[in-house]
Amino acid sequence: MFKKKPNIKPLSALRSSDRRKIAQQIIQDLSYTVPPSSSEEQQSTGEAALRNLLFPDGTSSAKFTTTHGPDLTPVNGTLYFGAHADSNERPLWVRVDRASPELFPTVYTLWKNPELLPMLHTHPPVIERLCDGADLMIPGLIGPPFPEGAKVGALVGIASSERPTVPVAVGVCEVDVGRLEKAVGEKGRAVRVLHWVGDEIYKHGGSPGKVPEVLEVQGTDGEVGIVEGVQSMGISEDEKKKEERGGSSGEDEVRQLETKEIDDAFYNATLYGFKDYSENDKASTLEFPLSSSAFISQLVHPYLPPASHFPPHNYLQNQGPHPSLQLKKTSWKNVAKFLKHLHGKLLVMTKVRNGGETVVMDINWDHNEVQAFTSYKLPEAPREEKHSPGSLGKGGMVKVEALYRPNGKGVKFFEECKAGTKDFYTTSDLKSLLNTYIDTNSLSQPTNKRLIKLDPILSNTLFSSTPADTTELAKSKGIYKRDLLAERLVKACSPYYKITTASGEEQKPKSGQAPKVQVVMEKRQGKKTVTRIFGLEPFGVDPKQLAEELQKVCAGSATVGQAVGLKPGLLEVMVQGSQSKVVEKALEKRGVGGKFVGVLDKTGGKK
Repeated sequence: MFKKKPNIKPLSALRSSDRRKIAQQIIQDLSYTVPPSSSEEQQSTGEAALRNLLFPDGTSSAKFTTTHGPDLTPVNGTLYFGAHADSNERPLWVRVDRASPELFPTVYTLWKNPELLPMLHTHPPVIERLCDGADLMIPGLIGPPFPEGAKVGALVGIASSERPTVPVAVGVCEVDVGRLEKAVGEKGRAVRVLHWVGDEIYKHGGSPGKVPEVLEVQGTDGEVGIVEGVQSMGISEDEKKKEERGGSSGEDEVRQLETKEIDDAFYNATLYGFKDYSENDKASTLEFPLSSSAFISQLVHPYLPPASHFPPHNYLQNQGPHPSLQLKKTSWKNVAKFLKHLHGKLLVMTKVRNGGETVVMDINWDHNEVQAFTSYKLPEAPREEKHSPGSLGKGGMVKVEALYRPNGKGVKFFEECKAGTKDFYTTSDLKSLLNTYIDTNSLSQPTNKRLIKLDPILSNTLFSSTPADTTELAKSKGIYKRDLLAERLVKACSPYYKITTASGEEQKPKSGQAPKVQVVMEKRQGKKTVTRIFGLEPFGVDPKQLAEELQKVCAGSATVGQAVGLKPGLLEVMVQGSQSKVVEKALEKRGVGGKFVGVLDKTGGKK
């Protein structure tokens, strides 16, 4: 939330009564208790000390404004600044207006009250992602078991397995983490992160101190006890490596859509449905009045787009509609309000029956928006695991054959040989054709068959008018070596290539030099290494199948999208980490040998 610097107004002192009231409310909401004491006086003193730990004497407040999210939604609230006995004044609490939760602590407060919130743990590489503004996904959790208090809507602290007592981020649970039976292999967002070490609120602590190495937690023997507790959660080395490679999720998660995106998707799906029914003569199959449930199930749901329709356009996520596309997540919340909106747009005519049910009486098939609507790609049905022999490594190897076609002055030679001027020839074919011409016209020297007498056809078609060729022709004195003539015949033709895929499918010859699959390793966001693979289509390799395999083998996210700099429709696979060796093995399984793979390391590391 505070990746961008907020606009903070001048501080004002917080009244003692307000300070105690807020602190007492926090104690009640978070069920934060004082250890039992033998006397009422000691109990009262303990409560006062606890309130002072949460909101120290002299706490002040300041209003702030900022923006959040891609739509730059305005965010207003209050920051509470205070100073504990051994520190300078720092932001201790954040109150966000009209938000849930409304009030949450900063890491400075948690370092003084490490048991204030339930603590979740994750691996150090995931912490790096969180401190860059990412949320904590379920596969990034270490556990089970998980704290019972980590329920939906509950505030939690997040700590690294290396410093398990020291929270470095604060967030709110999106799922009931406490009831999860496993984390690895699951999908979804576990915690929506609100604040982390290094964000703009943290920086307002003046000169932020060093993150503590360890904090004392009651009921354990310091850090050792907590570390043992985290290690006992049963995370295997393989699972840990998987998390370290794949960041917080182990595979690329489907991005949660904003409300406006969901609204637009439902509206466009309706236009798509209307246009499809209108153009394909399916409108006559509808019986009016149409119930609201029938309207949604027949004209809207089948036309909702897949996750690949939305940025970042991961073409692996193309099976079934985007999981966020639920009517209850729209701004309309229910079908009645959605139909009312369509009625207002003059797309449908609705009526509310006596029982309160909204039905559709008619549809405006000729509406301008329906006629002008451009269709998009609908979700694919789940496919069976059917691969070509080459894609599973059980077929042959990819073959690339160099071909040549007569061009320019060289055409005259082929006409003299009565050979096709539009045909394709291999180097062997060209040599055979040259030898036939030489033998037919008795051009070889009797004493040395390697030396050939140049006749007008050979001189004019295989030698150009450039100064270099003119000099070469003059030096030859009409006699030239057979193998050098063969090389000149090849150069007098235009180069082509033909690829035969691992499954045995022969492609049409294409002009130019044979391509290679390009494997490029580069940095993203300054420190994150990714591997991009493109140029797969000419070799009959399915980018989506390759991405699915790499996602499993590399234990990291893999995406498929439009290849940068290539013509539309050509795809590239992008996988986390430096994975050139893994990619080369996966390509070899598909029949693409190393001589057809180009590897480029742009990370600055060893090649």
